[in-house]
Amino acid sequence: MSGGPRWLAMATALLLAPPVAAVAPRLAAAQQGDSLGTVAPARATTPPAPPESTARVAVPPAHQAAATAPHSITPEQAAGVKPGAMCGICHSAVRVEFDRGVHKLEGLACTSCHGGDANATTVAAAHRAPFRGVPRRRDIPALCASCHSQVSRMRPYNLPSDQYALYQTSQHGIRLAKGDEKVAVCTDCHGVHEIRPPSDPRSSVFTRNIPATCGKCHGDPKLMHLYGRKDNPLVEYTTGIHGKALLEQGNNAAPECTRCHGSHSATPPGVGDVEKVCGQCHSKVRSYFIAGPHKEAMDAAGLPECAACHQNHKILPVTIATLDRVCIECHEQGSDEIKLAGTFKSMVTRASDEIDRAEKLVHEAERIPLYVDDYKSRLIDAHTALLEAYPVMHALDASLVEPHTRRAWSIASQVRTEIHTKLAGRVWRYVGLALLWFYLLVTAAVVMRARRRAAAESRR
Repeated sequence: MSGGPRWLAMATALLLAPPVAAVAPRLAAAQQGDSLGTVAPARATTPPAPPESTARVAVPPAHQAAATAPHSITPEQAAGVKPGAMCGICHSAVRVEFDRGVHKLEGLACTSCHGGDANATTVAAAHRAPFRGVPRRRDIPALCASCHSQVSRMRPYNLPSDQYALYQTSQHGIRLAKGDEKVAVCTDCHGVHEIRPPSDPRSSVFTRNIPATCGKCHGDPKLMHLYGRKDNPLVEYTTGIHGKALLEQGNNAAPECTRCHGSHSATPPGVGDVEKVCGQCHSKVRSYFIAGPHKEAMDAAGLPECAACHQNHKILPVTIATLDRVCIECHEQGSDEIKLAGTFKSMVTRASDEIDRAEKLVHEAERIPLYVDDYKSRLIDAHTALLEAYPVMHALDASLVEPHTRRAWSIASQVRTEIHTKLAGRVWRYVGLALLWFYLLVTAAVVMRARRRAAAESRR
């Protein structure tokens, strides 16, 4: 059949199709699985309610395409469609999304999740049992696990096969098992049809996108209020040093939500486990913290270890100026603990001020100009030594902190002394050069005067 007659036939079929109000009830009956493959007569002017779901997740418009599509597909419409791809004729928007996802690449089809017959040319036949349609929220994790829990299917992709088991131990999984369908299920985080791998920057679970993905629920004040939460972790995270490093500076090594809480086994760390979580990145800090008196005292008092001083989501930069403010929250003014904080502050401030003075002198010497690259490298060593003092403070032992601050001060002091020596020598060289030029000018003046006298006498 040529192109013209084919389009004419399609147009005729559409013109002769029954009105939507008459077709919708029959489509709804067919979607419920007519065992005879026939369409039930129209009894109402509105379709039945969609499958059970929650108010948070609305059925996408693409899922409702069948309500406005003919109840059967003409041979002309089916011509050229690949086997097993008939679903896309009615659900075209969904097909476009699915084609962009990773599941299409791995050979999955609509029927892999929704059931039915993807080769059928009528809605009744396509939706014949076993057809599950849109899965209920409570059934989505188990549905995804039907593939993702199979070791043989996950091994070729080097993917774990225990994610469903971990999900069941999470707060999300535990609450879902109790009937709370407001909690997150697989599709809330990974998407529905356009599922992309975590390595794809367009994926909702790409490193930099995870805070926004988790924030869809945990940044919703109304939803969090239902669980007795008044804080907003998303806002707090984005204003802290971790959020700024990840979202503003593009540092993918900075932790996002899952690095601390887990992904599928998402659960807040226990009071005595916070240092283990933070220690995944801050291993040296953790070793000194465990060696100090704070570990046992905080666990006994029920304090969340690192978060007690540094906060949990809104983690602010730690400076020596914060010691007085932080320590006074637990310790009395004038106590030995406050005095120790003052000692730390004094040692660090002394070294830091010496480094600042040395850096200013280096900049002055560079403008002369003098060769200062060696001095710059040594001041980097001084900064490193000073930074090494901060983790050691968690042991609460001044004798362990002092060698680091002393080394930082010593390096900066040596740089200052050497530059002063060079600048002083340079001044004397300038003085000597000035005296030399004065001597040369005086000598030249005397010679020229003598020549003039000689010339004058010769003329007499």
